[in-house]
Amino acid sequence: MGNQTGQTSGKDVGDFATFLASTRPKTNVEMSDELNKLVQAVQDTGKQGSLTLTITLKPVDGSTSVLAVHDAIKAKRPEHTRLGSLAYPDSDHNLKRSDPNTMPLFNDEDIRDTPAHDPRTGEIKDLQA
Repeated sequence: MGNQTGQTSGKDVGDFATFLASTRPKTNVEMSDELNKLVQAVQDTGKQGSLTLTITLKPVDGSTSVLAVHDAIKAKRPEHTRLGSLAYPDSDHNLKRSDPNTMPLFNDEDIRDTPAHDPRTGEIKDLQA
């Protein structure tokens, strides 16, 4: 088990932050930026999020004495809950705003096209035809 001095099983283990700064310096900047965005999203939504750094090592030309270091940053920022809408399918499987199986009380277009009040006087208009 490791301890505070960086030694594991008698081996001197290098510091990860030092490795990252010397080998992948832009990754630290990107991780800091993503962390900042993640904190803001968590505060805005009140939901959890995560930030993952994956380090991939590959031997170069089959040699184990030289390794290519690649990284991938994945942020899972929480999103605001999007409210749904109600829609009614008709006999042709198209979605409608009102139930096609019931008689409408009024025509939606009449309401959208007619202002509810006179802008000059503020008088409420009679919407009856």
